[in-house]
Amino acid sequence: MKPFGIYNPFDEMAKKGQGSIAHRDAWDIFDQIMVSETLLKNDFSSFRYWKAGIYNKSFLIQTSGQYKGYPLRHSATEVGFSDHFPVYIYLIKEKTKNE
Repeated sequence: MKPFGIYNPFDEMAKKGQGSIAHRDAWDIFDQIMVSETLLKNDFSSFRYWKAGIYNKSFLIQTSGQYKGYPLRHSATEVGFSDHFPVYIYLIKEKTKNE
């Protein structure tokens, strides 16, 4: 990585076929969080990037019909959430004696 570079933790997930949104049975990671190089260093005195993910728990997934397996959208007949799954990252920090 170049100095002051940006890291996209969702790039590898996309290469594996994972996604936060689907269109015509093709998954894509439309929603992403980019991480700056300063969060990738091994210095735990401040926050550091640990890992990223797509929050696609079962209650967020359509269970029947044409869009089975897709994010559960809100409709006139069913309470849903969104056409995208949320994405997240974990930032960690070493706990000091004073904390």
